[in-house]
Amino acid sequence: MNEETISRRELFHQVGAATLAATAAASAAEADTENTIVQEKPGEALHSPNVHRTMVRLKEGDTDLECLLAQPKGDSPRGSVIVIHEIFGLTDHIKDMACRFALAGYNALAPNLFTREGNPPSAAGGFGPVMEFVGKIPDSRLMKDLEVCMAWLRSQSSSNGKVGVTGYCWGGRLSMLLDAHAPALNCAVAYYGRITGQKTPNQPASPLDLVSSMHAPLMGHFGGKDGGIPVADVEKLRESLKEHHKTGEIFIYPDAGHAFNNDTREMYVEDAAHLAMQRTLEWFHHYLG
Repeated sequence: MNEETISRRELFHQVGAATLAATAAASAAEADTENTIVQEKPGEALHSPNVHRTMVRLKEGDTDLECLLAQPKGDSPRGSVIVIHEIFGLTDHIKDMACRFALAGYNALAPNLFTREGNPPSAAGGFGPVMEFVGKIPDSRLMKDLEVCMAWLRSQSSSNGKVGVTGYCWGGRLSMLLDAHAPALNCAVAYYGRITGQKTPNQPASPLDLVSSMHAPLMGHFGGKDGGIPVADVEKLRESLKEHHKTGEIFIYPDAGHAFNNDTREMYVEDAAHLAMQRTLEWFHHYLG
């Protein structure tokens, strides 16, 4: 499916959007707020008076993570979303994304997966040092950290017991890996996460290798002009999901490149970002309640 095609599936998405809007309006009324996910400028949700923001520290076994917890007003049990950052770490943009999900009615937890290592090196002179930095972190440790996040979210009194995950770039890849690693995950949404890649001791498998093990429904958003993630790889992912009878929706945005959702960078593509967010919220609404 491409963005020029209107199908019954797309009509379903449009109807779902209307349902989601009505649900969000009802939740806002219950909380005596006017919660919204539409913002005019970067960081607006991060500073919204309708979001409770708390920095928490999760420590369990070898896990030690500083996290932002963003929650909507109101006491009704709700679904939860883990928001996984890009290669740049827990930036204000990722915190802002967590707050957008809170405004949409979810408990959103954005862990700093670099808590132990500290801030990543600057990418001003190229991405080599940053790639070396993250390459030293084993996928196995990251999966354990994210499972701790899942368990902690489920333990909260405001949780309905359902947890999803979304991630961007580096975090998009981790979202797909978590789908294959954690049977208790309810759904996943990956934004332009790398689908294939060179195998190393710390990164022994790519998402494409693990499709047969994926447990949760997966949605993926990819740019047609992404120089680092070929459309051919995206199509392989789509076909593999079908081949293994997995529930999935994979979208390619023809006029968008890498990081098209990040409204603090020059790669931002507004139309693609808004459509991807609408679809993401429909996915969460369906699987997280």
